[in-house]
Amino acid sequence: MQEALEPVTQVAQAALEQPRKARPDQITVEFGVDLAVEAGAVITKSRANCHLQVSVSWKNDDG
Repeated sequence: MQEALEPVTQVAQAALEQPRKARPDQITVEFGVDLAVEAGAVITKSRANCHLQVSVSWKNDDG
């Protein structure tokens, strides 16, 4: 399972990289993971799909 989730972690990190360049006050990344496993006596194959929603916000300092 850890092996299947590794790409999800990499995608989440990449999703934060570009918004950070805009220097927002807050970044929120929401993601869902779908796992699929083909199994017999031993797990032979696993796969994870990730769905991301990224939100960025800035505070208005004009008061």
